[in-house]
Amino acid sequence: MVSRPRTIANKCSVCQALQDCARGSDLLIFYGYRALWAIAIAVAAFLLARLVRRGTMRLLERRRAHSNAVILLGNLGQLAILTVGALIILAIFTGPNFGAILTSFSILGLVIGLSLQDILKNFFAGVWILVERPFRIGDTIQVDVHTGTVEQIAFRTTMLRTPDGRQVVLPNNTLMTMPVVNHTAYPVRRGEVWVVLPEDATPADVVGTVRAALADVSVITPDPAPRVELRGVDQGRMRFLAMFWAPDRDQAVPEAIAALRARLPKAEVHGA
Repeated sequence: MVSRPRTIANKCSVCQALQDCARGSDLLIFYGYRALWAIAIAVAAFLLARLVRRGTMRLLERRRAHSNAVILLGNLGQLAILTVGALIILAIFTGPNFGAILTSFSILGLVIGLSLQDILKNFFAGVWILVERPFRIGDTIQVDVHTGTVEQIAFRTTMLRTPDGRQVVLPNNTLMTMPVVNHTAYPVRRGEVWVVLPEDATPADVVGTVRAALADVSVITPDPAPRVELRGVDQGRMRFLAMFWAPDRDQAVPEAIAALRARLPKAEVHGA
């Protein structure tokens, strides 16, 4: 009578052990199956991320984007693919709880984005400037009341050096929202000089005389050729506007004024 309960107890223990083994096997199959999927997705995400990085960098290099922007956007593309892969792997292991986890990350990202929105605006504006290159280091640009030579283009700010030796730090977002005048985008710029002559002292071929004087200025380009237009006559004085093209307009205008004054001593010559 004593051995029978022991036999029943032993059978129960064996059954419990078998059930535990079965549960362990089920868990092993469950997580093993998901682990295989996770490994496959990790490998695929890694390979795809490398392809995206290379493709992005090649595309930007063809567009002659700044080297810093090429590396940054290539790495960002790679990081984006790896992040998507990590989320898929997380979804495989968390199952129904993935939605709550993703919502928590979304709320956290929204809070961080709102707190850093000004920095992010300047950052993405800096990336746009480095990729599109509306101006480059060494160009002279004008933004609002600031005019200067571009000395540095960073991801958050752009630095200008003004003609009087001051440094202007512009947030890149400003360059996205305000008109930017690039004074050195083209190889030559137009200069203008007023020539005012009394009617009795005006040469017969005043246009040819002005053009000959401008031709003596070495910094003025012969093509396009200088133009001279009569803009008005007032109280016996004739007003001519001389227009010419030069790589350095700031240098060409004073030299043009000096050449015209030497050729036409009775003329009143000044910049437009």
